[in-house]
Amino acid sequence: MNIKFNDYGLRFENSVKRWDEAIPLGNGSIGSLIYGNGPLKIAVDRLDLWDNRPIKSVYKRDFKYKDYARACKGNKEDWLYKINKYDIRPRSNFPTKLSAGRILLDIGQTSEKIVSELDIENAVAKLTCNDIVVTSFISAIEQIGVIRVNADCKYKIHIPTYISGNEENSEVCQGDGTSVEQQLLDYPESKVEKDGKYTYYKQNSLTDYTYTLMVKEVKNGKYTDIYFTVATTDDSQDVVAYAKQVIDNAEKKGYDLLFVEHKKWWKKYWAKSKISVGDKDIEKTYYRSWYLFASTSRKGGYPMPLQGVWTADNDMLPPWKGDYHHDTNTQMSYWGYGKANRLDEGRVFADYLWKLRNKFKKFAKHFYQVDGYLLPATSSLNGEFMGGWSQYSLSPTMTIWAAKAFDDYYYYSGDKNFLKNRAYPFLKGVEKGIRGLLIEKDGKYYLPVSTSPEIYEEKQENFRIGVTNFDQSLLLYLYRALIRFAKDLGVDSREYEEILNKLDPIFVDDEKVIMLSNERRMPFSHRHFSHLMCVYPLNVFKNDSQENEEIIKNSMLEIEQLGTGWWVGFSFPWCATLYASIYNGNAAYEKLRTFNLAYLSQNGFHLNGDYKGYGASQWHYRPFTLEAQFAYCDAVQEMLLQDNKGYVELFPAMPIRWNKAEFKDLRVEKGLLVSAKYKDGKVIFLSIKATKETSVKVKLNDKIELISLKKGINKII
Repeated sequence: MNIKFNDYGLRFENSVKRWDEAIPLGNGSIGSLIYGNGPLKIAVDRLDLWDNRPIKSVYKRDFKYKDYARACKGNKEDWLYKINKYDIRPRSNFPTKLSAGRILLDIGQTSEKIVSELDIENAVAKLTCNDIVVTSFISAIEQIGVIRVNADCKYKIHIPTYISGNEENSEVCQGDGTSVEQQLLDYPESKVEKDGKYTYYKQNSLTDYTYTLMVKEVKNGKYTDIYFTVATTDDSQDVVAYAKQVIDNAEKKGYDLLFVEHKKWWKKYWAKSKISVGDKDIEKTYYRSWYLFASTSRKGGYPMPLQGVWTADNDMLPPWKGDYHHDTNTQMSYWGYGKANRLDEGRVFADYLWKLRNKFKKFAKHFYQVDGYLLPATSSLNGEFMGGWSQYSLSPTMTIWAAKAFDDYYYYSGDKNFLKNRAYPFLKGVEKGIRGLLIEKDGKYYLPVSTSPEIYEEKQENFRIGVTNFDQSLLLYLYRALIRFAKDLGVDSREYEEILNKLDPIFVDDEKVIMLSNERRMPFSHRHFSHLMCVYPLNVFKNDSQENEEIIKNSMLEIEQLGTGWWVGFSFPWCATLYASIYNGNAAYEKLRTFNLAYLSQNGFHLNGDYKGYGASQWHYRPFTLEAQFAYCDAVQEMLLQDNKGYVELFPAMPIRWNKAEFKDLRVEKGLLVSAKYKDGKVIFLSIKATKETSVKVKLNDKIELISLKKGINKII
């Protein structure tokens, strides 16, 4: 399959004025945004650049889950008292993600017609202003950013003003329409320093954490090469010396060799899988999103927070302080990577959770007063509670949703060692925490408090809606997953089966509609399809019978009747996956089309609101977060390939307008790689690549067939 990446890159004929429309580069650790009309602005970021000072409220000795649960069920005064006393929504300006600053590159010209381009195949930017050409990339191999200018140039470093209040070189920046207020961190003031060819600032914080943004200019014939990096005390106590070493090592390799290595990495990445549906708009967002994924999520690093390696470049704290939001955002950011065969880049989320398991154990013991693993559902880089609406930030079932990251990796890799040493132990730890909270009533198990994230905003009504399908879906998922894991490992699963048998099924009313809770239906338009988690992504209520199909269709009809007025960006691709589950390709396509039109910046960033006014939603703000991009990719893949019913389905949710499609090396259960072609309603080619002899069920011509596979490529059609 020949993919023309030139069709999916970026090209802007006019100078880019906003950071959230800029050219994005990244390597999973360091990122940059390039924009401006002269001087050029290169906003620099590092994924693990954080102020990790913890807020103290949640660790107050008398703040416990049982007290919180009692307050939630009490009168309004009790509830407000607890919320205020324990500062569940702290107004502290830390912990927070930090931006590293900005390089201001003076190329000797200003223009409203600077042409900006991004080649996503090779992850390199090119900006042209008359006869001046600037190219830049963030090395896929080294912790270094490189800029090449075909002329002499000058530069200076801008320190974000919220760091210490130093307003030198500050400017009036455009906000994104969120409620985030400009706040100062009150760090010691730092100054830009020069040391020979090095220019840098060293920022001390209010702890022993220090970091630096360093730049070095090197003359190379007719070119000016500029190397930059960000170093922190996580690298070395002497951040300046360390940054110099990183830059000097990169300089020894030089621009050309660095770029050769860089291109090799990206060539390997893009070879992992491909899709084509004959629809350039759909494909453009698909490939741009997977470009962003590799730019902000890499093996051995940290998972992406809300804005990845592109923290807002507006001299303000980032929206929601750039946290790890485990009530949708983090999980959704890692939808679809397994099927796309991007395992190395996607496993990072599970690895991160595993490394923090002792933090989660401490949180479970201190706040929930149980053993096991339970995480704070809005957390900092190092897993500390960051506050937020309590119905999700202090919801134990958010841990189950996050823990699905282990299941996802195991499902698509088939790695039994990972199952034995990571997935099963982690989910066992989560189950231990959950079991410690369960209360038995009339022979059934329930949580002390049941909520549905974001419904009723932060009003006490959220705690008065009964047992939610959100919580119930996650409990059912947890115990079914553990039973499946135990079976695969050949160990006893009876303790999990006993609890599963005492859990209510998904709540469906007499009109065969999936309910918000056991007491009520979804009452209004809402962005978060928490009551339909059972359908997707958890797959605990599958379209595997005529009755279930009717129920899911009725539930989607209710979504249509309630409308999209209160949706945000991520709602649309999530809805597309739900439509794909009932094989409604036309509706899935329409949701993806609306997302493309209304919610994407010119550079492919998801901006949450219908900021261009297409009438898709009443939200017209534009805060940038990443998660919806990967829900989008997942939705496209679910339209092309499904395997959640025990067999593989090829092209199950094709819209009428896609009369021809193909994909190469999409991954299904057991690590099988599937390639297929579709034309005029028929599968005309199918091959499956296996790492060992095995068998797989495939639905072909409306008949499910068991196909034996040899190691290697097996051509079926």
